[in-house]
This record gives sequence, structure tokens and C-alpha cells, in this order.
Amino acid sequence: MAEIVLTIHLMIVLFFVVGFPIGLSWNHPVFRYIHAGSLVGITLLMVAGIPCPLTVLEESLLSQSYQGSFLAVWLNRILYLEWFDPSHVLTADLLFTALVLSSFWWYPIRK
Repeated sequence: MAEIVLTIHLMIVLFFVVGFPIGLSWNHPVFRYIHAGSLVGITLLMVAGIPCPLTVLEESLLSQSYQGSFLAVWLNRILYLEWFDPSHVLTADLLFTALVLSSFWWYPIRK
């Protein structure tokens, strides 16, 4: 079960990263607002030091399940950027959020 939650978590992260160029090329207002709004929400959680609800769920499931899964180990390494300092991850997130929000100014939504 933890691997399913971890996979969903990875898909959400991919939505944030890949959704930016897709949103710019598609330029659909609802998609861009959902993408930017959810990214702002996650950034606020990071700035406030509140753990992501999916991370909390994964950790609670991992304490009760087998932790030697190949999939879980590699998804954890990719998703949580274990080789980076947490302050660098926060800085990258803030810069990416600023880029996404500034795109509404330099590439406005079509009417």
C-alpha cells in the first residue's frame, strides 16, 4: 500500500514539473490556475515546515509494511532528493513557484 501512495505522490510531483510547459503550450485557464494554486499550496507547506500529507501517510504505512521493496527504495530516492540539502530543495521550490506565477504576467492566459 505504501508503494501505491508513493507512486501517486511521484505522479503529483511530475504534474508540478511537467505541468508547467504543458500549461504554457496549452494555455488553458483552468489547468494553469489549478497547477499554480496547488504549487503555491505545497510551497506554503514547505515554508511553514508542515510535512506533506502524502509523506505522513507513506511514513505511517511503511512502519507497518515490508520496507525492502525495490520500487519503494528508488521512488524514495527520486521523490525526496536524498542527495540534496533540504534548504536547497526549498530554494529550488521557491524559484520554480516564482517562475510559474510570473508566467501569468509574461505569458498571459488567452481570453
